[in-house]
Amino acid sequence: MAPKRTTRSTPATTTTTTTLVTDAQLKALIDQGVADVLVARDTDRSRNGEDNHDSGTGVRRQAPLAHE
Repeated sequence: MAPKRTTRSTPATTTTTTTLVTDAQLKALIDQGVADVLVARDTDRSRNGEDNHDSGTGVRRQAPLAHE
């Protein structure tokens, strides 16, 4: 009887890819990140964060008049 043939698996190779980002692309990414954070902050504030004159619907309501 002929001997069994075995196959060796080849080791996995890892390829490292470097992406070069230009200064303009980096600035655009930073600007977009800042804009996203500001939108999130404004959304949070409209949900009654520190503004107690907001009904939470995004529509500002009037504060009650102070009594003399």
